[in-house]
Amino acid sequence: MDRLSLNATMFCCAAMFACTGGNADDADSSAAETAGDGDGDGDNTGDGDGDGDNTGDGDARPNWHEDIAPLVTEACQGCHTDGGIAPFAMQDYAQTSPWSGLMAEQAELGLMPPWHALETAQCQPPLAFKHDARLSDAQIQLLRDWVDVGSPEGDPANAAPLPSPPSLDLANPTTSVTMGSPVSIDAQGNTLDFFHCLSLDPGNDEDVYLDGIQVVPGNREIVHHVLVYVDENAASASWPGGVQQDCGGGSGVSGSQLISGWVPGGLPMEPPDGVAISLPAGARLILNVHYHATGGGPTLDDSTGLALRWTNTKPEYGSLFTLLGAPGSGSSLTGPFMIPAGATGHVEEYEWIVSANGSAFPDTIEARIWAVANHMHLVGVDMRAWIEDRDTGEETCLLHTPNWDFNWQRIYEYDAPANQGVRVKAGDIVRVQCSYDNSMNNPALASALAEAGLDSPVNVSVGEGTLDEMCLTAVGVGIKGL
Repeated sequence: MDRLSLNATMFCCAAMFACTGGNADDADSSAAETAGDGDGDGDNTGDGDGDGDNTGDGDARPNWHEDIAPLVTEACQGCHTDGGIAPFAMQDYAQTSPWSGLMAEQAELGLMPPWHALETAQCQPPLAFKHDARLSDAQIQLLRDWVDVGSPEGDPANAAPLPSPPSLDLANPTTSVTMGSPVSIDAQGNTLDFFHCLSLDPGNDEDVYLDGIQVVPGNREIVHHVLVYVDENAASASWPGGVQQDCGGGSGVSGSQLISGWVPGGLPMEPPDGVAISLPAGARLILNVHYHATGGGPTLDDSTGLALRWTNTKPEYGSLFTLLGAPGSGSSLTGPFMIPAGATGHVEEYEWIVSANGSAFPDTIEARIWAVANHMHLVGVDMRAWIEDRDTGEETCLLHTPNWDFNWQRIYEYDAPANQGVRVKAGDIVRVQCSYDNSMNNPALASALAEAGLDSPVNVSVGEGTLDEMCLTAVGVGIKGL
């Protein structure tokens, strides 16, 4: 079976996936304005008992030690730790309590922890997703109740046992490999974004099968997002120092296979048991790194790399990634892609008929979807992908992100064994629908226009730039026997 030709632009211009929204300085201001103290006396003591000691009565409930610390440890400390990717830590009462009001507000709005794959009237995915970060109604109410009683600390002697904080690291990696030479990033006039390709030698002298991939960013100040490719013929081995600068949105070599993508805060990619990605002996791995200059002078990255886990046993299902929509595979149902300046409620829709010609999923082969991701830019506001069965016409929704936020993107993996993933057959139709707001009522767009020195929207077409647009769904498919 020929491998699908994959377009690298799935993650182009993907905004930073940090575990808190916005800038830390803005967050400080917001916390001061919204956290409050819960006692209504305006003194911002945060104790709710009027004595101004900022701890509250030892038996007030809920309190940090008995109720809130276990929740924060489990739901927040994957990012909010000292030295973590979030701009502030939440590892003890002193670090967390100033943010209590903002925490409750963001949880009630569904903004924290970030999760955008929602069940809606239009979309009821057939399977749950792994790593669902959403809090339960009871957990959200617990945060609100804590604020309402003044966010007390409670008595450390009564502290509840704490769970282990979530780990963002790949478990039991087989090997790790790092970039061969450093890259210096510096703004060039108004140009802040650079795409450089790094060639890495995973060191496997026989065919192996990847069941875990983690990008390890070097300098988080400038590493914006990363694409991961397999270079089967090791053509990139000739690059001086293992680097090809200004390689655009692709891998820098022909015939490469996109296998994964990463934005800061993203979890390692781990297919379900029985699914893995082929890595032939002697192949190289290429990282297309989108660097974003700080504007403060040359900044060095000398340690971006990969952690890999593999097996020598060929899996039941080999994995491919397919990009559907614009600029992926498929046909437009709405004509040439163009979002007029000022348009609201504008829709672009694409369909792709699953092929049986050997280039995709032959009818005799069992193919199961195990991962899906949506991608638009700043004009986008709502995106949905679904399958129509070739025989029955029944629709199966894969993913709906109705409150699209360019700043929060991830690959959503179904929480199911390989043989229970969403079945796709030759002749099935995959549809991708995107809605846009190209007006100044779209705050994300308005901010980007201001940064670009524009005071009104412009016509938007398909492209890699932040002010261009896409309507792209990435689908990870396990193919039995591949």
